[in-house]
Amino acid sequence: MFKTKMPISAPFRTGLTGPRLAGRLATFVMAFVLAGPALAGSSPWHEAMGGKIRLITAGGPANADGAYLAGLEIRPDPHWKTYWRFPGDSGLGTEAAFAGSGNVASAEMVFPAPERHVDPYSTTIGYEGPTVLPVLVRPQSEDTPVALAADVTLGFCKEVCVPLMTRLEVELRPNEPLDAPQAASIKAALARVPHSVQSGDALSVSRISVEPGDTPRLKITAQLSDPGAPFDLFVEGPAGSYLTLPVLEKQDGDQAVFSLSLDGLAVTDGKAALRLTLVNGDEAADQNWTIDVP
Repeated sequence: MFKTKMPISAPFRTGLTGPRLAGRLATFVMAFVLAGPALAGSSPWHEAMGGKIRLITAGGPANADGAYLAGLEIRPDPHWKTYWRFPGDSGLGTEAAFAGSGNVASAEMVFPAPERHVDPYSTTIGYEGPTVLPVLVRPQSEDTPVALAADVTLGFCKEVCVPLMTRLEVELRPNEPLDAPQAASIKAALARVPHSVQSGDALSVSRISVEPGDTPRLKITAQLSDPGAPFDLFVEGPAGSYLTLPVLEKQDGDQAVFSLSLDGLAVTDGKAALRLTLVNGDEAADQNWTIDVP
């Protein structure tokens, strides 16, 4: 039995990623939201058909590594959902760029483990309900406030998909008082971000092979840390790839075998770099793998 959590959503009429998005753009309802002035602690909410978003901060001193904690808070309306960084068969991956920020050495948005969503039209990857995507912010000068500006692109989806493109702004100050509820939300989301696989980890992809033929496929063997808990696997290819989702072929104890069509995989000089996200119960692992493609 396929042990992944696969809630059934309302029917989608979504567009597609990359070049395929342009062909279906007429199905989208565009929403362009202009940002208001930045406020300490959180940005104003920005609303669109299907939900609303804002930037939040944890406040308090920077972490031991010098990073401030912030987050993109996403609140879809009931029965709506939003996408992971890779949306799956269709949709719009969630992205944020921070080039317009002030006093920022680096800013990285990280993604908690997502879920697979199946409807009669497509299989997608993302989140239902309130979601926080943590943002790790490192200032150039620790004694100067950070003006964090995020140019965000995401989609809210139900029967239609509503792309939202906006700039959100918030200020992070040195030694600002802790905002306990927002800090708790960001830290809870951080706890669900997949960890990088290390040698000897119980949860990992242990083997990948290429099955040649008219329609070449990958055979992916995953080692589970909790065989009785729900599990799933998500695979991202290099830029320009348009992959489907892996299909579970069998589970034998703590091993699960998936297959994935190579159709849509971008290959360079006979090789392709894959990013694999394996989810098992409350744990998730992130792994890179380079394959030879005949």
